[in-house]
Amino acid sequence: MGALRFLLRRLAFSAALILGVSFILFALINAIGNPIQILLSETPGVSEEMIATLSRYYGLDGNFIDRYGAWLWSIVHFDFGTSIIYNQPVGELLEVYGLETLKLQLPAILLSTLIATAAGVIAAMRQHGWADFSIVSSAMLGHSLPGFLVGIVLILIFSYWLGVLPSYGAYSTRNLMMGSMVIDGLWHMVLPVAMLTVFNTATLTLLMRSSLVDVLRQDYITAAWASGLPARRVVLHHALRNAFIPQLTYLGTLFGLMLGTAPVTETVFTWPGLGALYITAIHQLDYPVIMGVTMVITVMLVVATLLTDIAYVVIDPRIRLG
Repeated sequence: MGALRFLLRRLAFSAALILGVSFILFALINAIGNPIQILLSETPGVSEEMIATLSRYYGLDGNFIDRYGAWLWSIVHFDFGTSIIYNQPVGELLEVYGLETLKLQLPAILLSTLIATAAGVIAAMRQHGWADFSIVSSAMLGHSLPGFLVGIVLILIFSYWLGVLPSYGAYSTRNLMMGSMVIDGLWHMVLPVAMLTVFNTATLTLLMRSSLVDVLRQDYITAAWASGLPARRVVLHHALRNAFIPQLTYLGTLFGLMLGTAPVTETVFTWPGLGALYITAIHQLDYPVIMGVTMVITVMLVVATLLTDIAYVVIDPRIRLG
């Protein structure tokens, strides 16, 4: 019963949060004005009747409350409207471009978690040694460097100097790598995934090392050492589970903001993903796309936070269902 009450309370809070964000988003976007009038204001030969017709077509006529209600009702039914620039359903654009973004983000998060966990364990077990110093120094350097700078350095080394990896795009425009679209796509993913992995691994490593050092000082770990258990069992089965909680918080944020952090990576590597679509929509005032992408990012972040809260309880039963 306690678990059900906890879940229902979190679901109600998440729904209220998404509703509040949707209202604020709609108000801010519409405060700029009618995008049809802005985009066509300096176009010769466009009549007021044409602007009014286009405004009705894109749901930009009527009062604020009616338009917000209609937009929210459409969002609930997974109808994000029609793009003003592309004249295509926003849902289809989100699907096509979103898959390209997930191709980069998901492998990067998985690789970052594995590398950071291993590096954090090594650093914590060899505290104040050369391995600890090397890992912490590398992680702090990676954490302090801007993501776009890491991407530019990777392009400079592996594309410009060595010429072994492509510097832009998701696929080759002429000859596919080894004649296979799959291999060619993986070949193009190497540098952007490496950029994301470097940036994410740095923070995750520092979190894991700090948390594990603290856990290894706890009384129950001292008792486990005193009982003669092997070091691997003490660390992997007793300490690592509790030390993973701060890392889990950061991972939840990463999953929730996968689409929100995409513009930097996709701009550096000219990757045709959701981030690039978002930047284009902002530049060209494509309201339906802007609101659609923002709502997807909001829902992903809220859902990721909810799943993280649930995972806390699964990993550490001592956490109360409050």
